[in-house]
Amino acid sequence: MIYYYFIAMAAALCWAVASLVSADVTRTIGGLAFNRLRLFFVSIMLITYTFYINTWNTISIDYLTIIIISGIVGIFLGDTLLFIALQKIGPRRNNILFSLAAPFTVVINIFFLNELASTISIIGCFVVFFGVVFAISYGDKKGSEHRWEKVEGSLYIGIILSIGAALCQAIGLVMMKPILSDGADPIASAAIRTTISCIFLSFTFFLNYEVFNTKVNLTAKIIYQSILSGFLGMALGMSLLLIALQKADAGIVATLSSTSPIMILFLLWILTKKIPSYGAWVGTIIAIFGTGLIFIY
Repeated sequence: MIYYYFIAMAAALCWAVASLVSADVTRTIGGLAFNRLRLFFVSIMLITYTFYINTWNTISIDYLTIIIISGIVGIFLGDTLLFIALQKIGPRRNNILFSLAAPFTVVINIFFLNELASTISIIGCFVVFFGVVFAISYGDKKGSEHRWEKVEGSLYIGIILSIGAALCQAIGLVMMKPILSDGADPIASAAIRTTISCIFLSFTFFLNYEVFNTKVNLTAKIIYQSILSGFLGMALGMSLLLIALQKADAGIVATLSSTSPIMILFLLWILTKKIPSYGAWVGTIIAIFGTGLIFIY
């Protein structure tokens, strides 16, 4: 059992590394252009793997409308907002804000699926919110000039975008929950959601607005980083999470897989040779503790 808990933490590490890989590319070509390129490669990976495991037959025609809408909300809108926010506020702030997806999911389940939440889960929602606010308010360290800590544009706009990404992610997951419970394969479902989002996002390439396109020529390095980010974040990370969920307690797995914000701090410490501020550590630990309350209880 412990082996699968380590697999869940490996998934969190994949997402943390993917976030750092994505950080520089988003600031080079823009968050929207990066997500468009990333989704193209991820769609190919997921479609290929779904054909390999042959699970298309688990997707009923009755599911398609909900899967498509879920993809548009969770990936087309959610991932786009996430990477634009990453471009603006960097990986540390973006990851801790994205942890708000957990309490958002609880609230949406209560109001739209009529699910009852325990008192401890509701307390966990407030704990996550407090931890996020603490990490953002006291997480900056004076004298930190590393590019991953710099803010491009308005910090508040970046925060709003990241919160919007977390909300879209929560909505998309809640929409998928009944379908996955009915036996739809998660990888096949993800392949459809990602491909539909990629198609929708590809139309922005033809819009003559600076926000939708990049003036930077795509280099081999940019393409490599986009493929690596997609592979770590969606292909490998998601596969590890599913393996852990199949064999271990779902609440503990969900909590361990949500530790990517604290792994980001360790990676920043190692790569920048600078210890993140106490506020970043305390706020992140509080948020992860709150996530544990939500999922375990």
